[in-house]
Amino acid sequence: MLKKLIKSILFLIIFCVLFYSIFNILWLDKFTNGYFHIESFYKEPQNSLDIVYVGASNVYTSFNTVLAYDLYGYTTGVLSAGNQPFPLIKYLIKESEKSQNPKLYIIDIVRLVDDLNSISDENMRKSVDCMNFSANRIDAINELLSYKHVDKSNYINYYLSFFIYHNGWKNISKNNFLNDTSVYNGYLFQKKHTKTDPQKPYIWKDTFVNLPPENKQVLINLIDFIKSSNLNVLFVITPRTYKDEENGILNDAISVINENNLDIINFNTLEDFKIDFSKDLYNSGHLNVYGATKYTLYFSKYLKEHYDLPDHRNDPKYASWNSEYERFKQSFKSLTKKDFDKLLDEYTN
Repeated sequence: MLKKLIKSILFLIIFCVLFYSIFNILWLDKFTNGYFHIESFYKEPQNSLDIVYVGASNVYTSFNTVLAYDLYGYTTGVLSAGNQPFPLIKYLIKESEKSQNPKLYIIDIVRLVDDLNSISDENMRKSVDCMNFSANRIDAINELLSYKHVDKSNYINYYLSFFIYHNGWKNISKNNFLNDTSVYNGYLFQKKHTKTDPQKPYIWKDTFVNLPPENKQVLINLIDFIKSSNLNVLFVITPRTYKDEENGILNDAISVINENNLDIINFNTLEDFKIDFSKDLYNSGHLNVYGATKYTLYFSKYLKEHYDLPDHRNDPKYASWNSEYERFKQSFKSLTKKDFDKLLDEYTN
């Protein structure tokens, strides 16, 4: 009887592993959904990240993690997806705490400008569908669905993604099988990131627009969680163009953060850091590789000077970071026909 029970349990375990593996291939097109930015985070060795950077797509297109490592030797993990709903940040930090013990969390607050009642399924699923199944994932889903006013009888479709993606085999492509080679330890670099979409220089305004009540409560809840968990956090607003209303809402968010004695850097108002709006963006909301290089050079130095971060460059356990940086440089050269080291010399001299 005991042998039969053991065999049944082993069969169930093997079945679940195989089912998950097959489903993980078929469930979605990983490239177009930003899957790898969160999936790759789970692959980082335990307690190997010195910084965890959380936010939407402007995080993984702005901060070149492997360049920061090459310059100063600290490691940065990225937990982000395109248009990532701001309420998810608390849950992603909780997810990070399961395997990492970073010295600093960086939180980009740009998506605080969004209407929480208009969170799309697509933007929600880019993150939650990639999270490991756990009570934390369920809590994240529950909070997002409360804003979307989804009937609780339909929650199962979000808890178990299989019900949405089980027909994925009908649209299967090479993207379901291959790793995204354009992701470098969280930094995304593709051909489009070499292009320039000239923008009108954006001048940050001092005007205030009240945070929507739900957004303000989400920010306050996040701050309470940060304090109760005794986390070291730096809030940031990345450089880009903004609508006047977004500018005003973020000014209100800055005031809430300042009132709680937490640190924030608005990269749109610094005197000693400026991006060139005619050259440094590939669209209105994202830096291209040249803008990202400027941003990373400035920000990585600031982080090294203001936080106690280790230097792993001579540690063989972190050799893969050196390899990823070399792979990025080769990719840069193949896409631009330029030498990345010469670009760094140009920006630093």
